[in-house]
Amino acid sequence: MYIIEDEPLLKNKLLGGILASIAYGIVIVLSGNCFHLLQKKRDIYSNRMRILLHIYVIIMLLCSTWMSLGLIYELMFYFSLPLHRFLDLHSFWAFPMAVWGADGFMVRIL
Repeated sequence: MYIIEDEPLLKNKLLGGILASIAYGIVIVLSGNCFHLLQKKRDIYSNRMRILLHIYVIIMLLCSTWMSLGLIYELMFYFSLPLHRFLDLHSFWAFPMAVWGADGFMVRIL
């Protein structure tokens, strides 16, 4: 059994995990709102653009999920819990993909 006060790195990772969980909850709510608004029939977007925006929201949600799974794997590694290696998923690639996706969307808007 670990005592968290003995390992400051673990304490910081747990705090980061809590903050990341809150941020991930916000991402899920925002993704749901985007899907809901894109489903409404309005003449703002064409059908092709609506499909592309659905795909974009799904990809960004997957990148966020990918980063969250990497964090879960890393925390489980500290506690030596039996966990399959597939949760690692090389999550360090998810952050640049999410940043590129967000920047690309901003460039498209401008």
